[in-house]
Amino acid sequence: MGLTKRELEVVTETHPNGYAIYIKKAGDGFWRVEIQLSDKDRSYEIDTSRGTPKGWRQLSDAILFVQENCKNPKDVFVEVGEWVLTKRRE
Repeated sequence: MGLTKRELEVVTETHPNGYAIYIKKAGDGFWRVEIQLSDKDRSYEIDTSRGTPKGWRQLSDAILFVQENCKNPKDVFVEVGEWVLTKRRE
C-alpha cells in the first residue's frame, strides 16, 4: 500500500515532525522513498498516480523529491548497503 504525491502532501501537512522518511535502493536498482508515521508501526511507499511504486534512477533525484515534498520530517534516512545516513539536526 502506498501514497500518491497528493496523499503525501496531506500526510506531511497533518503530521509536522511526526514522520520519518527512508530512501532505500530496491532490488531493481531504483531508489524508493518510504514514509513512516511516528504514531504507527506502518510504512508507506510513494506511488505514481497509476498505483505503481515511484522509483528514481539517481539518488540525488530521490533526495530532491523529499526536500521539495516532505516538509518538517522528524528524521530522514538514506540506506546505502549496510550504511545508514541521516539528515543533520539543527
